[in-house]
Amino acid sequence: MTLGEAPFTPRGDVVRWIEIPGTGTPVVYVHGLGCSGPASWIDTALRLGRPAIIVDLPGHGRSDHPRDFDYGLKDHAAAIAAVIGTLNVGAVDVVGHSLGGSVVIVLASDYPELVSSTVLVEPGIDAVVIAAGDIAAADEGDLLTDAGWERLLATEAPYRRADVQLTDPIALRRSAEGIARALNNTVVDLVRSLTVPTTILVGDYRTYRDQDQYPGLGINVEKLDGTGHFLMWDNPELFADAVSRSWARVSS
Repeated sequence: MTLGEAPFTPRGDVVRWIEIPGTGTPVVYVHGLGCSGPASWIDTALRLGRPAIIVDLPGHGRSDHPRDFDYGLKDHAAAIAAVIGTLNVGAVDVVGHSLGGSVVIVLASDYPELVSSTVLVEPGIDAVVIAAGDIAAADEGDLLTDAGWERLLATEAPYRRADVQLTDPIALRRSAEGIARALNNTVVDLVRSLTVPTTILVGDYRTYRDQDQYPGLGINVEKLDGTGHFLMWDNPELFADAVSRSWARVSS
């Protein structure tokens, strides 16, 4: 395992990743909101056996967390583009979960030359109304106090708190707002216009507004029975098999 980093701001703040060796071409893995790359993806990467680039998004995990950064979907996508550019391996397959799935959609739309295929795992596609109590509605000043941060952490499931504690509070709130607003509800349009092979993997309870139209657009949608939002944790073997099938469809 080796470590890598690439700047994502003009002053040199860096996004960091770990590289796991394997056979074949590299895969870039992008985690969800308040998560970290290693916790989300090491098991999957080892099961699939390809060289893995497991990224911590800006403001998450071990990546830098500048407080004057927007942490919008396009900002995160540009950071992942910097990672892929640093690898200097050409276009790669990219797997993204939740926030990471939304980021990968924007990445494939804005930087199609860097992406061979996408696997989108429970991505945020449709815009949602931000309600009181949502992370996206939190007051940034309050989040920067110990009491405010502890109140937010108390709303997380115990198994999530360790990861969320590695996330900068401002990055968490602004990233959550980015998912909710979905680029003013245009992420759904980006999905429909993607030019790279795309698979969307969903758990038992997820339905997107235009989901019935996706197969006609060449987008493969697969539900993994018995899983929730964290498909790769709920049934690791089933999930890895689904990702493998998505890659096989691209190469066939």
